[in-house]
Amino acid sequence: MIQLLLLLACTDKPLPAGGSQPDVILLSIDTLRADHVGAYGYERDTTPFIDSLAERGTRFAHARSASPWTLPSHSTMLSGQLPIHHGAVDSGGGLPEDLPLIQERFQAAGYATGAAVATLFVGRRFGFARGFDAFEDFDVTNKNNLKGTVDAEDVFKAATDFVRGREGESVFLFLHLYDVHYPYEAPGDWEQKFDRKGTEKDLRYKNYFRYQKHPVKAEQMAHQVAQYDEEIAYVDDQLRQLIAQFQAAGRDPLIIVTSDHGEEFGERGSWGHAHTLNPEQLRVPLIIAGPGVKTQVIEETVGLQDLAPTLATTLGEGWASDGLSLWRTLSANEAIPARPFLSDTSRFDTNRLGLWEGDLRLDWDLSAQVLTLYADPLEAVDVAAQRPDDLERMKAQLIAQLGTPWMAEPGVVQAKEAALFAGGAYQGARWESTENAGFAVIPVDASVKHGDLPWVNAGQATGPVVHTGTQASSVGLTEAEKERLRQLGYME
Repeated sequence: MIQLLLLLACTDKPLPAGGSQPDVILLSIDTLRADHVGAYGYERDTTPFIDSLAERGTRFAHARSASPWTLPSHSTMLSGQLPIHHGAVDSGGGLPEDLPLIQERFQAAGYATGAAVATLFVGRRFGFARGFDAFEDFDVTNKNNLKGTVDAEDVFKAATDFVRGREGESVFLFLHLYDVHYPYEAPGDWEQKFDRKGTEKDLRYKNYFRYQKHPVKAEQMAHQVAQYDEEIAYVDDQLRQLIAQFQAAGRDPLIIVTSDHGEEFGERGSWGHAHTLNPEQLRVPLIIAGPGVKTQVIEETVGLQDLAPTLATTLGEGWASDGLSLWRTLSANEAIPARPFLSDTSRFDTNRLGLWEGDLRLDWDLSAQVLTLYADPLEAVDVAAQRPDDLERMKAQLIAQLGTPWMAEPGVVQAKEAALFAGGAYQGARWESTENAGFAVIPVDASVKHGDLPWVNAGQATGPVVHTGTQASSVGLTEAEKERLRQLGYME
């Protein structure tokens, strides 16, 4: 009993004083779409504390993810590399072992680095523990807690426990929350904040394709959205309490609040994420507040690939990546150059590429070979037939973005359930090279073969086909892990 009281006293004590440099807290709220945040115009009072951060810091009005699901998006967030370059795009592949991660840079700079994450896809099994002095993933490889028992309160408690053991040190924290991801079951009274409990029976989520064929009824969808919003409100309040502890200790952290992707609630006729590249899935919040950050709203488009180079700049260092450092924008309102934004997804039978530039967004469904061009912010109207020149220009620019990470000797190259791009053109699943030439394959983890030789992936390529880019590490999921992922619609 005495030991228990001592333990409680220890965990409840205030945070200690920090180091000479500002603490940095990178918070990813999984599945949070920007338009359900008050600072982005949402009508429900979901995020009063996050809104207060926006009021004293910088809100990026148009932040984009490069992927509509957890693993590739967080890989981009911590590395600055797009999914087509880091290669962690499916359940069997984790972070490349030689991929630089921003937490390693903070660790080398003398920061105490800690992380607490609430799902398998951002856990140590997929390589995310590298560069952290302490990494808490709540044993997600063995417990049924891909959402289940790991709430924001658990993640933030792990964070404060880490900070308590680092008196006099500056900390870099990466915190990942899964509350807003299905199933939406906010704890305690939070579950009734926007929707009286029992108004509609909760649906047990199946998968995206099921709801395409059997759309969720309007009343049921309204209930699911209300529960989703309740999770957001709960997370917002937990974040308020976390930051209050830092402030009580005289610590003024640099706070980055963002998400890996959003959620579709019927906009394309289904429910869920990972299979489309539209704004309800790729537009994410990005709010940064703290030392050196101006109070402003930035209208230029930015991407999650910009986070790692931005954070590296706070250390006075550069960062080679697909992104840009936004620190001069945060601190001095420096303009951000216009640039295209590539996105992709290849979950299950999906294989899509997207390119956003200016007021246009090209969507290329490689599985169905359908090209769509949008010019409206909600991407509700296809203008491909009315703007053929823009369609062809965007198509050529998208192909150029893919590069040529593969090299092939003369001969026939085939791709398994994938698309080949060579000579600045789409080649389908079969392409005949008449000379040594470069090509790309989408999805990037697909297998290819040259002539009658065996199928190989990027990590196996030798001889007449060679891959020159990075390769995702191999992750062999257990049957128990696969079953839990099926329950969340992540696996068939």
